[in-house]
Amino acid sequence: MDLLLGLDVGTTATKALAFDLEGHVVASASYSYGLLTPRPGWVEQDPEELWRGVVETSRAVAAQLAPTDRIIALSQSSQAGTTIPVDVDGQPTYNAISWMDQRGDEVARRALEERGEEWVHRLTGWPLFSGLPLQHIAWFRRHQPEPFARTNRFLFVNDFVGERLTGRGCMNPADATITQLVNVATGEWDDRLLDIAGITRDQVSPMRPSGHVIGTPTEAASEETGIPRDTMVVNGAHDQYCAAVAVGATQPGLVMLSTGTAWVVLAVPESLEVGLRTGLAVSCHAVRDRWGAIRSLGGIGTSMEWLVDTVWDGGGAGVDRTEVYGAINAAVAGSSPGAGGVLFYPLAGGHATMLGTARGGFLGLSLSSSRGDVGRAVMEGVAFELRWVLEEIRDAGLAIDEMRMVGGAAKSPVWPSIVADVTNTPVALPAVPEAASRGAAILAGVGAGVFADPDAGGLAWRGHETHVSPAPENRCTYDNAFGRFQSGWNAVVPTPDAEAGS
Repeated sequence: MDLLLGLDVGTTATKALAFDLEGHVVASASYSYGLLTPRPGWVEQDPEELWRGVVETSRAVAAQLAPTDRIIALSQSSQAGTTIPVDVDGQPTYNAISWMDQRGDEVARRALEERGEEWVHRLTGWPLFSGLPLQHIAWFRRHQPEPFARTNRFLFVNDFVGERLTGRGCMNPADATITQLVNVATGEWDDRLLDIAGITRDQVSPMRPSGHVIGTPTEAASEETGIPRDTMVVNGAHDQYCAAVAVGATQPGLVMLSTGTAWVVLAVPESLEVGLRTGLAVSCHAVRDRWGAIRSLGGIGTSMEWLVDTVWDGGGAGVDRTEVYGAINAAVAGSSPGAGGVLFYPLAGGHATMLGTARGGFLGLSLSSSRGDVGRAVMEGVAFELRWVLEEIRDAGLAIDEMRMVGGAAKSPVWPSIVADVTNTPVALPAVPEAASRGAAILAGVGAGVFADPDAGGLAWRGHETHVSPAPENRCTYDNAFGRFQSGWNAVVPTPDAEAGS
């Protein structure tokens, strides 16, 4: 049986899933690793541990396959914005500097004072952000001269893994845009940005589209990973864009809503200009000649974890959290829209800042408020923050016709309906677990000729979807509640300046 392998090389784990050509999972494996925090604000990873994740998961998947199974192609979904300096032999000269790292802020801002943040945003698609490779490399050149002198090239997770597999460096536009070293309009490295970082074009990998065949595994990589030498290694994409391919968020008007610790909105603008006008972070999509506009609402999903651990009975040892979530959903289903007048403000993140605030809270609690009201208020509060963001995006001219919702909240029997009602937007629930790995496997299929393009692959593997429409009878209730939510926001959620002065 012919198979496609999707590798998802994430921030804290690597997952590998083998799919048959109809999109069914045949084998899977995962490997976890940690983050290094040598100083406050510094976040690093061991590059060899990232490679070890690929090796271990690939070998584990290979061990699960039947003798007649054959992996014909693989591709990679990867974390983006993590910088890996390497020497002439491809060996790291320094730890990988994570996209969560904050050390480069001062250096980059000083270097870009003459150009301005608007110039950076329009050229790169991303607002100036201290945790990206433009800033990493500028800091590295200034503060680590000895390893910088030994560094021959700067790789990122996508091309670091690809080069370890094939011996050939190759970058894709979706991942590369998030380095802030690329012109988002052309999807190519930009010499002005490279100069600010202090490097040249020959120090980064050549750019090729997602779905482009890079090569096949070297003899050493094949022996180490268990991946046969005739397997096609195909250029992948950033994890969010791979997931978007898997759920079908590749056309204007369709939005992927990823719900985990962070809630992330990925919209597809009709043009680059529309995307830039939103003020969102705009990247090249995994689909050629399209862009994606991303907005993270930060860690608002942790509000549900807080509810489980603090208000419900999920904090004790031996408690089955699945049962607790079931109890919460049942209680919420018994509470009316509007949660009996209770409003909840998420404890981290939201429309105002993706990094989040440390404070939130409830308004309108009374002695008659039930646990169901409290649970519904948490779900509605997160949905209100989402609505606030969607209204800002729509006001900038970006169409949102349907949200394709994946992640933890999408598994709830009540939360998707709340999201649809609060935002007055239809919600689709694709049956695509591990969407990032699935999207990577679809790109592998494009490279192998199984699919004509990512859209065709996503459609072929889409499978069953549940559709949730906004309930017209709840429109007035939620419009009024959202107005109250906005009015009370400043009273409950302190601004950073207010917190600094306290």
